[in-house]
Amino acid sequence: MPAPRVFVSSTCYDLKYIRENLKFFIRNLGYEPVLSEEGAVFYDPSLNIQDACLVEVPASQLFVLIIGGRYGGKYKETEKSITNAEYQEAVKSKIPIFTLVERSVHEHFRLFLSNKENKSLDPRKITYPAVDSTKIFDFIEEVQGQSINNALFPFSDFEEIQHYLKQQWSGMLYRFLTTEGEAKRVGDLFSSLSSATANIEFLTRQVVKSVGDNITKTTIEFYDLLLGYEVYRDLAIWGLHPSPKSILENETIDKFCNNKIEVMTSDDYGNDSLTYGGPPYVLGKNRLERNKKNYNKIREELINRLKEKSISVEEFIKN
Repeated sequence: MPAPRVFVSSTCYDLKYIRENLKFFIRNLGYEPVLSEEGAVFYDPSLNIQDACLVEVPASQLFVLIIGGRYGGKYKETEKSITNAEYQEAVKSKIPIFTLVERSVHEHFRLFLSNKENKSLDPRKITYPAVDSTKIFDFIEEVQGQSINNALFPFSDFEEIQHYLKQQWSGMLYRFLTTEGEAKRVGDLFSSLSSATANIEFLTRQVVKSVGDNITKTTIEFYDLLLGYEVYRDLAIWGLHPSPKSILENETIDKFCNNKIEVMTSDDYGNDSLTYGGPPYVLGKNRLERNKKNYNKIREELINRLKEKSISVEEFIKN
């Protein structure tokens, strides 16, 4: 029976024992761990060794990224690390990514950010005992800067990693089981389309072709805008079904959620985590701040685009 392949990406030597424990953890779940040191990567003689690892990324169903204090070797002639290159391949392949950062590294990252805007000093010249290069902080910023798939979990030991991944993967399974029935009902419609993007484009063309009025075209344009934001995905995970109309009707994300948002304590899963379900709708402090900013940005953009089209907010909501 086929099993999900889990690609584990990190520097090897400093995180050797974490990788070893992850290997057994993944196998105990019935999944297939993909680690370069375990011979799970096929080293095609026609490829560079580093490229052989990258080829395995899109062939995996889950991607676990562990960021420790060592930046690691460079990828070919670039300035980015091999781990960074593997991560970018996972982003490109739209694989679910679970990023874990050593707590000491994460604390120094926060210190780095707090000094980044300080013009009286260069934060890159500060000594950070937990890391061997400030490029690690750039890598973490790259992860957090993604509009989706950007959750980040600080950990102190493997027990925390294990607990976090169990909870996250259980949540994924729950979502699959609860949506499988609906997926089957619409499966025939999408059987001739090769990807989610193609599905959206196909439906968009059909709706515009059959209706074609200004409100419909604007609504489709707005949904295309919403899909690019993390806050849209988070609200959907909570089962709140965000739409352009509902966002325009609610001035803030708190109002949208009926003031039932709660912030995780420091003893939970980190400032960038999100729990499934609700209410209450629970998430980390940093993620909440990003969602508030994104929500306000989306709402402002919707209003501005309506003005450009000479459509009032009231008229759009009514129709």
